[in-house]
Amino acid sequence: MINVFVVHSGKDYTMVKEVIEPFLLASEGDENSFLPSCNILTLESGVDYNWKKDAAKKIKMSHAIIVVVGDDANQPSKAGTMGWEVARAAKFNKLIMIYNPKNNPIPDYLMIADRFTKQKRVVAPQMSLEEIKQRIEDYVNGNYPIFSPEYAELSTENKLLRKGELIDQYKMFQKTSEDLVARRQNVNSFYLTVNSVLTALVGVVLGVVGGSTKLIVVAFMCVAGMILDISWINILGAYGTLNAAKLKVIRILEEQLPVTLYDAEWMIMSDKLNNKKYVSFTDSEKRIPKLFMALYALILAGISIFFVYTFISEL
Repeated sequence: MINVFVVHSGKDYTMVKEVIEPFLLASEGDENSFLPSCNILTLESGVDYNWKKDAAKKIKMSHAIIVVVGDDANQPSKAGTMGWEVARAAKFNKLIMIYNPKNNPIPDYLMIADRFTKQKRVVAPQMSLEEIKQRIEDYVNGNYPIFSPEYAELSTENKLLRKGELIDQYKMFQKTSEDLVARRQNVNSFYLTVNSVLTALVGVVLGVVGGSTKLIVVAFMCVAGMILDISWINILGAYGTLNAAKLKVIRILEEQLPVTLYDAEWMIMSDKLNNKKYVSFTDSEKRIPKLFMALYALILAGISIFFVYTFISEL
């Protein structure tokens, strides 16, 4: 099920409940039939109501965000309410869509600075309810609008004329996926080297340095190693997510080409006749930092047991 959170002012609550929600949930041609895959979330009201906590929870669990620009959306007070919710949605990288039925001016809190040009632009496109519903359905079905509006409107004949450009872009984007794998291997080499050096230092300290002070030093080194490995796991997860996104784009591009190589490869790997369970590279790579974390945890456990034993012996 896909959760859709609606950012709106208090005056637009009736419109959300009576216009937006029924339209998005109603199936085409039947207003009494509802799509079970969509769940509309809004905020409650009340004097003692902790709206920020509720909004943060619902935004985090939502897949898409609809921002309603009503007649009072430009009031200064809305920057601290609606603006806060939009900033939260952008922080969590949510799919944001703007519904502006009366073409009201876009509030400043919906403008963000481009990371490259530093020029301000609208945080998300303005859409009609029909376009919003179609975008949500595409999201549920895994369809993403990667083609430019100009290309999408071309006839089949004109698309064939631009097939060479499509292939060139396909090759270029495929190379970015290969480069990503190479960068990930460099990251793995770096963290593996640091962990190897750190474990070697732990052994040196335990074997050379005297007194109980060495145990405290080793404990700090193990904690640092565990923090390092958590960072390693998070980076591997980020690389895995990015690579998965690239493969989805490649799959969509291949739908315009004679063969769908990546889909075919996945079908072969997923074939039950192979009798082999497929384990992703990301999951396999995460085993290494987890092993280092287990090693550091064992050393910390040993140090803790030693200190407890020493303390009891001195009683």
